[in-house]
Amino acid sequence: MSCDLSDLAISEAYDEIVSGQETNWLILGYHDTRDKISLYSKGSGGLDELRNNLKEEVLYGFLRIENRFVLLTYVSEQVSGVRRARALVHGRAVGALFKAHQIQINASTPNDLTETNVRNRLKLGDPADSPSTQKRLNSTPSPTAQSPSSPKSLNQEAELGEAANKQESERRAQEEAERQSREKGERDAADRRKAEQVAREAAQRRALEEAEKKKNEALEQERREKAAAEAKIKAENDRKAREEAERKRTEELRSKFAELEKSGKVTLSGYITVQGGGVYFWKRRFFELRGKTLYLFRDETDKLPISKLELDGQVTGVTDAQSEVLILNSFKVDFRSSEPYYFFSDDKKDKESFVAAIGRYVSTK
Repeated sequence: MSCDLSDLAISEAYDEIVSGQETNWLILGYHDTRDKISLYSKGSGGLDELRNNLKEEVLYGFLRIENRFVLLTYVSEQVSGVRRARALVHGRAVGALFKAHQIQINASTPNDLTETNVRNRLKLGDPADSPSTQKRLNSTPSPTAQSPSSPKSLNQEAELGEAANKQESERRAQEEAERQSREKGERDAADRRKAEQVAREAAQRRALEEAEKKKNEALEQERREKAAAEAKIKAENDRKAREEAERKRTEELRSKFAELEKSGKVTLSGYITVQGGGVYFWKRRFFELRGKTLYLFRDETDKLPISKLELDGQVTGVTDAQSEVLILNSFKVDFRSSEPYYFFSDDKKDKESFVAAIGRYVSTK
């Protein structure tokens, strides 16, 4: 039950933590795979930030507190027994990769990872309070300015002449300003008329383009809807054809198994991998279905079975298990008086034959 820890981001984040950089925690997970472990997240917010990033699944964490390191195996209470067993094995591989850790903590809820508990495990006291830094306020004095003043020493005639010249200059400047204002108004009016004409022409072009665009969009939408409807009808017909083919195959298999059972011969035999009966490890077994009993052998040369499962009146359901155990051609058999058994076949055809044979004994009473 090996795991894949080849994600380069894992070693990069680990080196950042052990070398004393800003990063001080990381979390690893499966990303809906069975054995490939990759980096979920990392950060510099310490234990609180790590705890806030935990999810309801199997996770592995690495944390630096001061100059000490913690290895975390987090298995949520909602995780199934199969995945719990796998977490124990994979946790050792993660621990071998993160060699710098001083302690290992197993947790199932975020409440297991309080600051006090972790620091006590590390034999660390309360962290010292860091001194606060005071800010300096600088004030800049406003300089005062003195405006020197100088007395006038002009005679009365000079003052009168200067006033007359000033009035004439102001009159001419006012006339020039009025002329320029009139010319500017005329230019602005001409520019406005030209801009309005350009805007009207642009609006007409946009309206034509928008109308053409809407027409094309409507045609494209109609085409997509038609194609989607045709694809839906084809998919439904294909589904019905597959279901009908599977139904006929299942009926043929069940009929064949019923005839074999009446004759007293072995109904079905071969190799299959099984997990159950209180054992959370996969075991490859040779099986024989004789009558209403499934016998499991170590291999096909054994004369005596190592276990047997009575099927008649005991099987309550046979369901696909790929989403639960993440293995192709896997399925689960539920029993009335014992824990469920998980199986996976070497190929799809073997799985269909086994499920058809066991499914004959499903009883809901």
